[in-house]
Amino acid sequence: MLRQPIIAVLGHVDHGKTSLLDSIRQTAIAAKEAGGITQTIGTTEIPTDTIKDLCDKLLSRFKFSISVPGLLFIDTPGHEAFTTLRKRGGSIADLAILVVDIREGIMPQTEESIQILKDTKTPFVVALNKIDGIHAWQTEDKCFINNFEKQSDSVKGEFERKFYEIVDQINKEGYESERFDRVSDFRRTVAVVPVSARTGEGIPDLLATLVGLAQNFLKEQLLRSDQSAGMILEVKTIIGLGTVIDCVIYDGTIHKNDFLVVGGKSHIITKIKALLMPDALRDIRTEKRFTPVDECHSACGVRISASGLDDVRSGVLIKSAATFEEAEKLLEELEHEIEEVEIHKETEGLIFKAGNLGGLEALITLFKNYPIKEAEIGQITKKDVIDADANKDDKNRIVIVFDTDVSEDALAIAKDKGIKIIQSNIIYRLTEEYEKLIKQIEEDAKKKELEALTRPGKMKILPGLIFRASNPAIVGCEVLGGIVKPGYILFKFEKGLKEIGEIKQIQAQGENLDEAKISDKIAVSIIGPTVGRQINEGDTLYTDISSEEYKRLIRNMQFLTEHEKSILQEILEMKRKADPRFGL
Repeated sequence: MLRQPIIAVLGHVDHGKTSLLDSIRQTAIAAKEAGGITQTIGTTEIPTDTIKDLCDKLLSRFKFSISVPGLLFIDTPGHEAFTTLRKRGGSIADLAILVVDIREGIMPQTEESIQILKDTKTPFVVALNKIDGIHAWQTEDKCFINNFEKQSDSVKGEFERKFYEIVDQINKEGYESERFDRVSDFRRTVAVVPVSARTGEGIPDLLATLVGLAQNFLKEQLLRSDQSAGMILEVKTIIGLGTVIDCVIYDGTIHKNDFLVVGGKSHIITKIKALLMPDALRDIRTEKRFTPVDECHSACGVRISASGLDDVRSGVLIKSAATFEEAEKLLEELEHEIEEVEIHKETEGLIFKAGNLGGLEALITLFKNYPIKEAEIGQITKKDVIDADANKDDKNRIVIVFDTDVSEDALAIAKDKGIKIIQSNIIYRLTEEYEKLIKQIEEDAKKKELEALTRPGKMKILPGLIFRASNPAIVGCEVLGGIVKPGYILFKFEKGLKEIGEIKQIQAQGENLDEAKISDKIAVSIIGPTVGRQINEGDTLYTDISSEEYKRLIRNMQFLTEHEKSILQEILEMKRKADPRFGL
């Protein structure tokens, strides 16, 4: 028997993912009242009868009938809908909707979503949202195909221009795409369905496209197996029931009194006390009245009551069995699945921790281009911080945490050792924060490298301020530009390059200085020269930069001041008069 295809919704923030789901729910409610939709947390079921009512014109136009029992939309935080299941070799979502704002096109999180769809090999359609924002667009029919024909030529022209700009962007992401009613081969071409979440236009077209894809290409995948499987969407405490779990069941049938097998670090086997379905058109998050059922079939959303659920987490996989012996075997399978995903290496790399298998897989997928030392499910502990501290590269002295906690001990030792912990329950923010941190680490490394180099500097010996002639010579100077520091070698250009000596100390108003900058008037002690021989009042002295230092300064020009850049050019010109190959 075919089950309902499960459909997830992805896209860039503010492109209308939630609004689209709301529009689908509202459109379906308007078309078929009581009993038409079952809403639970993160799930919206649209049965066949409702789809037929909504898409009647399109079904007639394209001459196909509906054989799937409906569509189940899931709305989960992050990317847990794309938990890779080793046994199925796919993802919880059978299909996905990628929401794109027609005004903004492909954005960073859209690219991230496309990458996840590629990695999980999940077929998808593009919902090109906010078409009602096109100037002078009129919505007279909820069906896009019918409504588009009623637009003026200028509006059609503007739509086509924007539409094919998006198509070009999608093509650059590696997918051939076209408007859904113009696609000749859905195996090779991604269908783009223009919609308006605000007006509901295009919702019938979108539903019909999803049904058509599911029936034509996913029939084998939608065959319900004998083994039930699901994922926990939310864990909550209900007065009178204790801890319950709201789940999506994506395969098989689950029965009251079955043994429930919960994966994850807090894996358990317990017995199902009750399966609870919300009243029609009610949201599990706020609904207080539920209907007990003896069994529920995939795909569906359901609340499960059982003992021992206090420590389980969302995103964890569940299965059920008729006997305890069968349940034990299933638990071994789930534990093995976790072992397959977790990474333990002794080499350099990042440390990852996630609250569940789905989150861990999402992390590994998103950070696949970076070295990974460890990736585990569970809370961050002192050991994780110590392992991060063992890394030599500052870019790897980082712990990345998705949807789990950090112990107080771990926080304390991380602060003490300077280990960065990036933590969020929104997975794309982890990549953003990591990239931001890496950029900062690279800049800090360049600044540190710069500190080890001789910086461009220029100063003039002031008349009448000779405090000591030699051993060391002490003279009054004004810094004309750049930076001078103790330890720098000085030179002057007078009938060729002449090395003067090394700065021993810099003082201003009796205080020792670590460095002096433009316009500073200072007393400088210099080891090597004698006033009247190697140096004289009025001489201009430069910091002596080697050829290798020059090359490294050029690589870090963004950290030099304009005065330093100008003086570096002066030094280059003088050095090349003495050695034409300087700095090459």
